Amino acid sequence: MGLILEEISKTSIKLLLNEPFYGHFFTGIVKEVSDRVNTAAVGMVNPQMVKLMVNPEFWESLEKPEHRYGLIKHEVLHIVLKHLTKQKEFSHKYLYNIAADLVVNQYINEEQLPEGGITLQRFWYIEEKYNIKLKPNQDVGYYYHKLKKLIDKNTITSANECNSEEGNLEGKPSPIMLDDLLKDDHPELEKHKFWKSVEELSDAEQKIMERYVNDIIKQTVNRIKYKGKGIGHLPLGLQEYLNELLESLKPNLDWRRVLRLFAASSSRTFLKTTIQRPSKRYGTTPGIKVKRKQKLLVAIDTSGSVSIPELQDFFSEIYHIWRQGAEIYIVECDTHIHQQYLYRGKPPEIISGRGGTAFDEPILFANEQYNPDAIIYFTDGFAAAPSIKSRCSILWLISSQGLKEDDSSWVTLPGRKVKMATR
Repeated sequence: MGLILEEISKTSIKLLLNEPFYGHFFTGIVKEVSDRVNTAAVGMVNPQMVKLMVNPEFWESLEKPEHRYGLIKHEVLHIVLKHLTKQKEFSHKYLYNIAADLVVNQYINEEQLPEGGITLQRFWYIEEKYNIKLKPNQDVGYYYHKLKKLIDKNTITSANECNSEEGNLEGKPSPIMLDDLLKDDHPELEKHKFWKSVEELSDAEQKIMERYVNDIIKQTVNRIKYKGKGIGHLPLGLQEYLNELLESLKPNLDWRRVLRLFAASSSRTFLKTTIQRPSKRYGTTPGIKVKRKQKLLVAIDTSGSVSIPELQDFFSEIYHIWRQGAEIYIVECDTHIHQQYLYRGKPPEIISGRGGTAFDEPILFANEQYNPDAIIYFTDGFAAAPSIKSRCSILWLISSQGLKEDDSSWVTLPGRKVKMATR
């Protein structure tokens, strides 16, 4: 087992040297040598961790180093293109698996693919027999719906029928038949059986998993940019996908400025006597001057869907508000308030919570006990809207990988909502 893991590491080093994007991304994935799979597969450890599982006998059967190289690229691409979480949108799972392999194998050199791989070239007979052209460089939905038409018409050519036409095979790769691929025990698709566990996750857990993948993608792109590589060496289709993904994760406005302005405007004034500034109207001392004091209740979502890096981002922003002179009282909450304390410039050593999410408790606390000038709620937004109306203004700071602006739940949150950007 240890020897195979060492060989996998050597292959990942080759990826780092030759194709840094895949190599750096692969470093963020758990590796496991296991008999639970017949070949190799990506599966889930938990919603915040994905792993590559490799059967030891299968790995040894790949005698050519380039086939091992291509295998890792294949599995990395399934994760990068989010094929594990997108499957919920498609009803015919076997057909979806075929479409997913058609997508990723186009990004892998032919000599890196082991014999028997599902490639676009091996579906040449579909255009000739059914006049259905499968264009290259399309997404998984395109290939799924094209092949679904054949299944719905019940006109799938059998392998014997296609092979009997000897003239058709000259100069063409051996056809891979759709009816064979749809069988339960086909080895090329058996490796996708672990995707089922992802589909069984709740919507919130699937969003956590997407956030995890987005984080690895962003870290990978930033790392190779820092090293002067960038993604320019990747195929154009993959470049466009990554650029669109990274652009979609950017906020639409300067959320830090919004946060500062909100905190500054949510303040009360009071008079303070001073001997350093005489009253200009009456010429007496001590004089008076107007002081502003912000009294803010900061609610921090400590539910299980909020990651440690997100919590660190929350406390970083809280520190900057505190430096401006605000009085900040923090409540840590998931479905209930677990800790409450006056913030003095340092985050707590232990965060309490990590359960589900409900927004009512901090608002109730503000209304009945603390009476702040405003509430700032740091959260990923994955919960039902509060049922309690706040007596003061609320600013919702939604984490970078949290609820999206086009989600129907976004508009149900009362008050101002701002999406945080990734650092």
